[in-house]
Amino acid sequence: MLNETYLLRQALGRAQVEIPRQHPRVKTPGSSAGPCLRVRLDQEGGVTAIETMTEEERPGLWTVMEGNHNSFPVVRASKPLCDISTEREIWKKLGFDAEGKRKKKPSEPTRISALTDTLGNRCKICTQQEPLWRRLRDKADELLRHVKGNDPEDETLREFVRRFRKAGNNLHTLFRKISECALTSVKSARLDDLDTVETLLVGKGPPKDGGKPPTMLVQLAFDLASSPDFSRRLYSQEIKERVKRTLPVEQRSSEDNHPAPACAYTGKEQPLQVSPFPKVKLPVLNKDFPLVSMFSDAACNRRYGLTDSSIVPVAKDVALKTQDALTWIVAEERQGKTWRGVANGRFETVRGRKTERSDLLIVYVDGKPEIDANLADIFGSDEEKQFEIDAKTVCDALEGVERERPGSKLNIFLLRKASEGQAQVVVAESPSVADILNAAKWWQQASANVPKVKLPLPGKKGSPAILASPKPPYPDQVVRLLSEEWVANGTRSNKVNGVGLGEVLALMLRTPGKWKLAQSMLDLAVRRFGPLLSGVFGAMYTGDARRRDKYPMQSRKTALRAVSTLGILLDAVDRRKESYMGETAFLVGRVLSLADTLHREYCKHVRDGSIPPQLIGNALVPVAADNPVDALDRLRERMMPYKAWADRDNGSDSRLAKWAVGRIGEICSQLHQLSPSPQTDQTFRAELFLGYMARPPAEKDADDNNPHK
Repeated sequence: MLNETYLLRQALGRAQVEIPRQHPRVKTPGSSAGPCLRVRLDQEGGVTAIETMTEEERPGLWTVMEGNHNSFPVVRASKPLCDISTEREIWKKLGFDAEGKRKKKPSEPTRISALTDTLGNRCKICTQQEPLWRRLRDKADELLRHVKGNDPEDETLREFVRRFRKAGNNLHTLFRKISECALTSVKSARLDDLDTVETLLVGKGPPKDGGKPPTMLVQLAFDLASSPDFSRRLYSQEIKERVKRTLPVEQRSSEDNHPAPACAYTGKEQPLQVSPFPKVKLPVLNKDFPLVSMFSDAACNRRYGLTDSSIVPVAKDVALKTQDALTWIVAEERQGKTWRGVANGRFETVRGRKTERSDLLIVYVDGKPEIDANLADIFGSDEEKQFEIDAKTVCDALEGVERERPGSKLNIFLLRKASEGQAQVVVAESPSVADILNAAKWWQQASANVPKVKLPLPGKKGSPAILASPKPPYPDQVVRLLSEEWVANGTRSNKVNGVGLGEVLALMLRTPGKWKLAQSMLDLAVRRFGPLLSGVFGAMYTGDARRRDKYPMQSRKTALRAVSTLGILLDAVDRRKESYMGETAFLVGRVLSLADTLHREYCKHVRDGSIPPQLIGNALVPVAADNPVDALDRLRERMMPYKAWADRDNGSDSRLAKWAVGRIGEICSQLHQLSPSPQTDQTFRAELFLGYMARPPAEKDADDNNPHK
């Protein structure tokens, strides 16, 4: 993703966007690094308080990282402070059996008593901690060397380093004070995290069978004791920015003395990136990813002899500025504007359950990277929103950009997690703003390329149902729609791999040469949600509430979204409703729907409301999809008793049935003039479904109870 992010950096520069500087060594500790306790130090380096770092306070933390555990001033403790590996009696008090298993935790007073006992004469400081703390003192010294100003931020940093160095002079005393203070805070209820305190003091359990103890990780955020002497808090944005500005990007290495080769992007001779490329924490993918991932540890990456930073010569300054640009555009406050998560169209199995994968979509206008509209949200939505509303807001903003900067481009790139250490670009497009405006207009028009279709959606408790019509789907919703395969007449679905957002965007933008893509998506759509459409509308036409209830709100909304998607796909293959609504497939679907009306009315008035599980038209939809002539022949035979009843009954009960018979006759007259052997491909089947679902125009002699009205 280096190319895309470099272009982003250039675009932000041209737009004169002021980007906060990132620092490859200054990080925000995450919750994945373990629970966090705040350790407050007084002027002599003594521990005055141990506090739980709340989730609300975590974003304000900062630390200087060198590797996984060399973190300062938020220290990552991967070993317990006390060594009680041989103290079996204490482990027993803590609830562990002889095999090192803990089935039930003892009461808190019992655990606190056992932990207090560890601080007696038998407790030994874990000697494996000493190398870590020596490195931390070196990091504190480095910070002190570079903080030379007289601003409040500098004074706060210098005072903190002095206290930390005093605290670290005697590890035995420091560890004991931390342990005693933590236990005292738990006893007095000032600290309510006994599990974290126990892990910090003794670990997560005894070694099993003489092996290694269970892995643990607790973060200790060292801080100044509360005092009116300092106007700046240590963990504040002001202090964090001061550290970024004053701390060197990396330690000087021998490579810095070599002649500087040319950067592949600037063409200038500059010091190159020789250490691993900077990382950026990407939302949605939920991990820090480097700008370039060609790890030398992977044998497949060594095939051509270029790995790690040698894969491409990039200046250090360029790499850092590129990191800054990517960090800026995926900032939390720009969610929905310049980035959002979108459906991947793929699934992974986690603990026996299929979980949908998500990609990270990044969008921005070259020349105006941040417009006054949720630009990214036009491509997907997780909420009960309407595409038309978002599209109007975005299009209004884009029209302003086009007037101000004619020919502007909209840059779109989609990032996907390829492995634990790699994020790859799977889509990179730069359509013009005019193309996007045309695409949004066509998308809405194409979604209306269907007849009138209505479905009742259950209202809120105590409220009547609402007759809903298909609405234009978000592109992301089409991805999700095609990732479900409906079975059992649409009563349940299976999660299956479908198309990605890249294919849907190509459809939306009507990229030249993509006709085959639209046709293949139409084929997939009919196969995957055909059973749902047949099932939902077949149940609605029975008029039986129990059968309708088999299709809950979400299934009905999906069915309506499927209808509008069929309209888009048919429009993409040049099949428009002005034409196909007068052709064989659609008309056969109408006949089957009217046959359901006739059958239902017969059962309602002749069989005392005893309606079979499936009406005759609905039962013949799959047959008509393959052989419409055979379906109509079967229908003619089966509907004779119902037609005979409608013909001879002169009462009001048969008014709707008579209307249905009349309409069937009219449509069959039209069919007689059409091709007797139409080609039954997936386009035919899509139009057949639309004919079956269509709501006909009102007829003056049709009963008010007509379910199609």
